[in-house]
Amino acid sequence: MDIKQCCVDFYQNELVRVLFGDSLHPGALSLTEKLGTEIKLSRENKVLDVGCGVGTSSIFLAKKFGCAMTGIDLSQKNIKIADSVASEQGVEALTNFVVGDAEKFDLSDNTFDSVICECSLCLFPDKDKATKEMFRVLKKDGHLGISDVVIRGELPEEIQNALFKFICVLDAKSESEYTQILEKAGFRNICFDDKKKELQNLLKDVKRRIFVAELAINMGRLKLNVDIKKVKEMLKLLSECISSGLISYTLITAQK
Repeated sequence: MDIKQCCVDFYQNELVRVLFGDSLHPGALSLTEKLGTEIKLSRENKVLDVGCGVGTSSIFLAKKFGCAMTGIDLSQKNIKIADSVASEQGVEALTNFVVGDAEKFDLSDNTFDSVICECSLCLFPDKDKATKEMFRVLKKDGHLGISDVVIRGELPEEIQNALFKFICVLDAKSESEYTQILEKAGFRNICFDDKKKELQNLLKDVKRRIFVAELAINMGRLKLNVDIKKVKEMLKLLSECISSGLISYTLITAQK
């Protein structure tokens, strides 16, 4: 299996888009704004968004903080959409979106004041390479801001089987494992801020979207090649794992 293509497929998957919309992480843009505040973004900053998707966070941060954003993503389709939306929203002068691999940037050393990576680090097959690249392109004393899933133990077999098609999602780490990865890359002042509530709210929103999608399917207005009943069962299991603390979501900040 091509793990990198699997990760691209995850974000371009029709069901994922229906259930999550454009902002595919817990807390949506309010959490993106908090991350930007935590790493002290300002108008003078050059910022790299690793795994930028369709540019939702990059465009938001450019508008909110006035910083110059560079977004990198493995999907040509995502980059094309990001460019189009940035133009529509009048921030094309502050944004630059490029196709690229998170494990090997075609970018110079010591270029960016900050690097962000939202709900993407868990998807990268080689997290050591990806974080070393983030460290390399950061200026001295530059800030890293990550939001991502944490898994603190063995997931139930039913969830592992349900997510097998998107095997990269299963590779989220615990806080201690993320700390080891970031320290190995050279980062210091590593801090975590648990956002379990935001993950629970996202799950509630997904359940509402499933209800609407189910109505649309029954009325013949939407076609999805999925078993909605199985999706509901998986969400119930995920909810139990989140409540128990086995799965959560966190903001991670660090410095070069």
